[in-house]
Amino acid sequence: MARLNDHDVYLLRTEIDTDVAAFDTYRSLALEALSALDFSLPESGKITIKPNATVLYNADVRVVTHPGFVAGIVDCLLERGVSVERLLVADGQSGENPDEDFTWKGAGYADMVEERGIVLKCLNDEPTNIVEVTNGVVYDSYPIYSDITDCSLLFNVPLAKCHNLGCTTLSIKNLMGILGRPERHLCATQKIDESLGDDLWRLTDTGLSLFEDRFYHKLCDLIVAVRSLGMPRLCVIDGVVGRDGTAFNEGRNYPLGWTLIGVNEVNVDAVGTYLMGLDPRVTPYLRVANDRGLGNSDIRDIKVVDLTKGDTLTEAQLARIRRQEPLMPVCRSEEGYYNRFRSNGTVVPWQIDKINEQRRADGECEIVAG
Repeated sequence: MARLNDHDVYLLRTEIDTDVAAFDTYRSLALEALSALDFSLPESGKITIKPNATVLYNADVRVVTHPGFVAGIVDCLLERGVSVERLLVADGQSGENPDEDFTWKGAGYADMVEERGIVLKCLNDEPTNIVEVTNGVVYDSYPIYSDITDCSLLFNVPLAKCHNLGCTTLSIKNLMGILGRPERHLCATQKIDESLGDDLWRLTDTGLSLFEDRFYHKLCDLIVAVRSLGMPRLCVIDGVVGRDGTAFNEGRNYPLGWTLIGVNEVNVDAVGTYLMGLDPRVTPYLRVANDRGLGNSDIRDIKVVDLTKGDTLTEAQLARIRRQEPLMPVCRSEEGYYNRFRSNGTVVPWQIDKINEQRRADGECEIVAG
């Protein structure tokens, strides 16, 4: 059994060659991975499990964390003697929309929690606590739901998928769901951005818009806020089946067959992004997090432990697990969808139409996606 180290990342694989997997495939992988890891459990207090359940699609679409994967985490905790009364599955979300079949039941969560007798909660209208962000770049504080701030252990449980703005949405971006509204909507122009006016869509020396740079710093400010709470936390990525595209309707599913576990959100997401076929060193939010000293974006600086044998995986071994054809994030423009990464590996800015509109107004040449 591998002993949990705060900076290491732990990997377990399962065989899969289809873009849809059974409930028990997800459950077994999460249960086996956590059972192979030696980590401490608090003796009292609430344990909050936060999946990516923002928009409640059917779980096989791979827009939300699969309920079978969450079930594996729950079952591991129950096997270790945690009482059902201490367990909470919760997310801040768009809410249920029965007309579109976006419901907890339609996503498979309602039946899963009912079978186990645990509480399932939409956090939208729950109370928040203000958490300071030390040396924040954009925010100096965030409203975070009390079900997060007051828990004794936080499981951050995203799935492996792409996102039109974030490029990959894994452990770090999954934290957006713990924010009270309206601050939760970091992907939108927020009140804190309004004074910047046209500058938001001008390019900075990063080659991205000021809006996009600020979004990545907002995510990093959120990491700082969460870490300041001091409670134990564990990221567990559902990487059984991944998804490319925009993070929602526009995309396809691909078999991946792995889970990653770790404490450091940046390190976990860097390894996840690499295994999805992308370069975490140039993936913007990971580059910013690395530059701010929150973790490593280069997998060569991260110890990855195979939970099957307890061995440290070499770079060559990780390369064999990595998708050779990357899961590609895409963004919409007037001319159609474009890839967020060029063939030479450089990043194409988000919302290229807004950027070019501003560049035309400034008398500058337009940028192209290709």
